[in-house]
Amino acid sequence: MNNINIRLANFEDIPHLLPLMAQLGYPTSSKEFTKRFKIFTKLPGYGVAVACENSNIIGLVAWSKSSLFVSNTTRFHIEAIVLDQQYRGSGVGKKLMQFVEEMAKNSSPSIIDLTSGLRRAKDGSHEFYKKLGYQNEGYMAKLYLRKEIT
Repeated sequence: MNNINIRLANFEDIPHLLPLMAQLGYPTSSKEFTKRFKIFTKLPGYGVAVACENSNIIGLVAWSKSSLFVSNTTRFHIEAIVLDQQYRGSGVGKKLMQFVEEMAKNSSPSIIDLTSGLRRAKDGSHEFYKKLGYQNEGYMAKLYLRKEIT
């Protein structure tokens, strides 16, 4: 895993991101994903980075950045993180999270938050986040509520 490079994603990466999105549980068409990628990456504070082994894209992390209303804190929300199945447990996911953490340090004080569905617990995602210091315990524990509007 010494040849791992983390860099910002670009439009040429889209075909290589589609299989990763499917592994994450969000399969999509090239046309739809290209449209979403363009909108997402043009928003201020939003971004996507990829992990490459040599020139092969093996993972991605996407984030959004916003200011909190209740404090002088910048929030980085992990919108998506996925690593190709054959590379899980190799430390590359940690490198992707550290990429976002380094950006957050430049916006200090800041927090990084994410949601991880219950279906992800069985593949070790929740334990992965806990090992990196992310928690949902104590007085700051969160309840995630959602309502879809169509």
